[in-house]
Amino acid sequence: MDVMKAIYHRRAVRRYTDQEVTRELVENLIGDAVQAPSAFNAQPWSFAASTDAALLRHIAAQVRRHLVETAGADSQLLRLMPELLDESFDVFYGAPALIVICATEDGEWIAEECGMAAQNLMLAACVQKLGSCCIGLARDWLEQPDSKQLLGIPADYRPVLPIIVGHPYGEQRATMPRRAPDIHWMPSRPDAGA
Repeated sequence: MDVMKAIYHRRAVRRYTDQEVTRELVENLIGDAVQAPSAFNAQPWSFAASTDAALLRHIAAQVRRHLVETAGADSQLLRLMPELLDESFDVFYGAPALIVICATEDGEWIAEECGMAAQNLMLAACVQKLGSCCIGLARDWLEQPDSKQLLGIPADYRPVLPIIVGHPYGEQRATMPRRAPDIHWMPSRPDAGA
């Protein structure tokens, strides 16, 4: 599959088979991720990864509990509360691999830089016929000092994008239709060359 096909085919996958995703495959996806551009070529990212099913179940349960405990009265999480209160709900949807893109430094463009690395990773996964999904729900728990220590993430790194990866279960539904691009052409200036 070429990159253009992957751009139009990639979707958030929330159901996975129990087929293993190897460490080698995770390392290859991360190798693809780091090809992303970054300001001044700083490459301000690091990756925490696991394919350990027991650890992923533990993290998912901790994230679910954390979300229930910290949701405020005005939180957007309230619409997810029925799922979050269900102890069988898995925020990682049974995916066999988790890759957390972490910022290694503070920077003005850190979210964008890590986001471009994430897009590379997800497109590379699609080319490999793997599914992926960003799990923003996990980020707050991942940012906690105890969580970082448990997962071996250095205390001064900031988890930015947790991404699950695995083999999609069954036929994937078509991508949701996209709205037509909202394009505003900048006006030309007659003296732009001056």
